[in-house]
Amino acid sequence: MTDPVYEAPYEGAKEMLLVDEVDQKEFLTGLFHAMYEELPMPKQKKKK
Repeated sequence: MTDPVYEAPYEGAKEMLLVDEVDQKEFLTGLFHAMYEELPMPKQKKKK
């Protein structure tokens, strides 16, 4: 995405990435691949 747009979905909410192009499979696939690389690693669960 060249110029990401952030908007609050409702009053009082944090701003979130606005995605209007939900019908374009290639765009959404690329978006998910780009976002996946930026996710933090899952925390390890403590053993009981």
